[in-house]
Amino acid sequence: MSKVPLLLCVALTLAVLAGGAPTSPPPTSLLEYLLLDLQEAHEKLSGVSERMKRYELYVPSRARSIADLQCFTKELHPVADALKYESREARYIQDHIRNINVTVNRLMGTATTHCQYAVKIKIRGFFGEWITFCQRLIHLTR
Repeated sequence: MSKVPLLLCVALTLAVLAGGAPTSPPPTSLLEYLLLDLQEAHEKLSGVSERMKRYELYVPSRARSIADLQCFTKELHPVADALKYESREARYIQDHIRNINVTVNRLMGTATTHCQYAVKIKIRGFFGEWITFCQRLIHLTR
């Protein structure tokens, strides 16, 4: 008699696990988590005001190593502040920026990097550059 509830519990557990299974493999490294947050933030930037779309950020010159991630995150501080006055969509971008900062801090630890900046570009271009840089780092670590 106790086999029926046990089998029901097992069947229910399997159904829940199968229904919640991811359709693509989950990220396996912190860099991949960083890339996902960057891509989400980049995508959501299309929903911000024209004023915010014209916001310009400095792109690090000669970014080659994982240490250069700090140079990108230094540029995010004023962006997070400016997003406070934007739409609801911008609040989601702030969440991604917080995740980005936490991930970079976990990757870098307490090390600091001297940054050199090349040019100033609009915010969507900045995130595009960062995504490309992150993809290059992931490719190099495989």
